[in-house]
Amino acid sequence: MGLSGILVNQVALALFTETYGVYYVLSAVLATQVSTVSNFLATEYWAFSDRAAHRSLRTRFLSFLALNNATLLLRVPLLSLFVSVFGINYFVANFSTLIITFGVRFLFADGWIWSVTSAVSHPAGVEAVGSERPEPPRLVSVGPGAGPKYRYDVAGILRIDSEVALRELAYFRTTAEPLATQADPDIVIRVGRVGSFPARRIRFVEDAGKLSYVEQLGVAGANFRLTMADPILIEVAPLLARSPHVLYTNVVEALLRFLLVSRGYVLLHSACIMADGKATLLSAQTDTGKTSTVIQLVRDHGFEFLSDDMTIISPDGRAICYPKPMTLSYHTMSSIKGGTLRRRERAALAIQSRLHSKSGRSVGHFLGSLNIPIVSINSIVQILVPPPKYRIDALMACRIAAEAPIAHVFLMERGESLHERVTPGDAIRQLIENTDDAYGFPPFATFSPRISIGGEDYLALRRKEEDLLLQALKSASVHRVRVPGHGWAELLPELMGPPDGSTAHHPIYLVPVMAEQAGSLELAAQEVTVRETG
Repeated sequence: MGLSGILVNQVALALFTETYGVYYVLSAVLATQVSTVSNFLATEYWAFSDRAAHRSLRTRFLSFLALNNATLLLRVPLLSLFVSVFGINYFVANFSTLIITFGVRFLFADGWIWSVTSAVSHPAGVEAVGSERPEPPRLVSVGPGAGPKYRYDVAGILRIDSEVALRELAYFRTTAEPLATQADPDIVIRVGRVGSFPARRIRFVEDAGKLSYVEQLGVAGANFRLTMADPILIEVAPLLARSPHVLYTNVVEALLRFLLVSRGYVLLHSACIMADGKATLLSAQTDTGKTSTVIQLVRDHGFEFLSDDMTIISPDGRAICYPKPMTLSYHTMSSIKGGTLRRRERAALAIQSRLHSKSGRSVGHFLGSLNIPIVSINSIVQILVPPPKYRIDALMACRIAAEAPIAHVFLMERGESLHERVTPGDAIRQLIENTDDAYGFPPFATFSPRISIGGEDYLALRRKEEDLLLQALKSASVHRVRVPGHGWAELLPELMGPPDGSTAHHPIYLVPVMAEQAGSLELAAQEVTVRETG
């Protein structure tokens, strides 16, 4: 019925625009009213004709009308963006916006308008400040005597019990233990209804230790609620639960970062490799080239792998592995030289890599600055086109190391060639900036300043994070390396000397020197042995 409604909408759009000369944006609004009526009749008297809905016919129609008009808050800005900025034909652009909101409309219609009974087990009106009292998290069981559906033990530091499979944490997944021996979780993730009716703006409500994020689509949006207790409870709406990558990246990982800080560890946005029992951190802004560099170092130079995106740093200077699946791009695939992907996977990568590329994320950041339900949009897009993620050991032969003391830190940048030693203070600032860059997508900026863990607020946790990093890296050798392309894999092995600042290699350079002789300037060449003193 939803697909037939899209057809009706497209025909009505063309009729209003081409036959009556109505401006395409207004035509899209009018076409929505036509398709809403046809969709309602088909849904009411055919698709859900066997349901004994507890709402009246009038209420169902008005709710359905409100839902489809609420999606215009998303569709109209997208339609204008596609036509005015990207030059897409209005007919194609309208079809794209209908596809993007298709999942939201289905979830709302199926789970709320035509629901047989209400699934709300407790008040969900986040708009009513003070109306809710914190309730203790309950563990999710898959059967009598069974443990949570998904359980993760992150490096022995903290535990997560979840109703949603978190692919990024698959390396840390554990089996359920007997109830007498299992440790209490630090985070509990469960799926439930968060939010209520649609609204014109994103709402963020803080009440009695609960932080609720609700987008314009109301209960149908990719909403979530954080209860800052022990354990921390993350309640996620069904739409967000169906896009676990968005849930992990934009909610769970950002929370893990500061929960680990409260335990005395740092979750640093960095790649990490190991050679001769020593770890090397590679830190850079997103999309600089860490993944392809790590692949080349592992494949061509025999390094062991710890991570390519996030690394856990202990206060005593150890790097602990955090082997999330890699997000592949065409550039990354050229580093793998084909890998082990099947033909179908490589064909899908053509679309996936572009959507989840730097340019695709730039569009997402721009949309995030607008008053639109950006997390819901992101969730739907990634349900339809999931990111191309693969564990490195599924692509090539390699060994995943558990941990190692940190000997070297490289701050990777693109630009005119440069290599210089960096002071710990400057390095810490840039490492934190690079980590913040990984959390630039909404809703991190909305909820992070309001988190409080173990009696420490957001600012206190950030200061502690810097102190922990400074303590951990006090014995490491820190370098800034800038290259014009992606040549780090050839350069970095030559720069990995002892961490004490002594000279491991004595490269000979031919350096042009201006010398004044007999009143004239003469260009001479001297052999210079360069020693780094730190």
